[in-house]
Amino acid sequence: MKPFSIEVQCRDGTPLMIRCRDNALQVEKVLERWRDTGCWWEGESEKAFFRVLCQDGGIREIYCDLLSRQWFLYRIYD
Repeated sequence: MKPFSIEVQCRDGTPLMIRCRDNALQVEKVLERWRDTGCWWEGESEKAFFRVLCQDGGIREIYCDLLSRQWFLYRIYD
């Protein structure tokens, strides 16, 4: 799956709600968080990753590009 842009509502930098296309999902719990520098030698900026449990029971991996402040859906776990 190629990452695509999403909207995320946060409080104190922690995701509370994810909006993918026309679907809004409440974040029930942040399971894990980490930062990744990516391919910095190719000009990629640092990213803040979150693995979250959503209200529908699905686990999603999202990240925020810390330079552009844009959010992306990276992975959905079955």
